[in-house]
Parts: sequence; structure tokens; C-alpha cells
Amino acid sequence: MEKLDVRGKICPFPLFFAKQKITEMKPGEELEIIADDSTAKVTIQKWSRLHHQEILKIEDEQSYFRIIVKKRE
Repeated sequence: MEKLDVRGKICPFPLFFAKQKITEMKPGEELEIIADDSTAKVTIQKWSRLHHQEILKIEDEQSYFRIIVKKRE
């Protein structure tokens, strides 16, 4: 699983880096995005749905969250 830690970055940067990383991945691979900007949680989910990527899991931690995205074709 690929990992992307964008803690400390505010939108639109978490989404920008997530899109860039997913573009480099092969279909079926998973990306774990670790972020602390609550706006990123919303924008990454919306972008994923719009671009047919699969959100596998969202986990809220104390000061950050994780989003697991599976790349589709």
C-alpha cells in the first residue's frame, strides 16, 4: 500500500498530492492518505467519487484522519 502523509498542509494541497499519487499508481493499488485538514476529508471523498476511485475506509484519529483509496481504472 502506498502512503501519503499531508499533515500540516491545507486544501487544496492534500487533494493535489493525492491526485498526483493516484495517477502514478496501477489499478487495484491502494493509497493511504494521512491528513489533518478537515476540508481535505471532504474534497478527497468528493474527488474520489467523481473520478470513480473507491474509498475503502476513513479512520478518525485524535489529531488527524486516514483515508484509504483504491485506484480503479
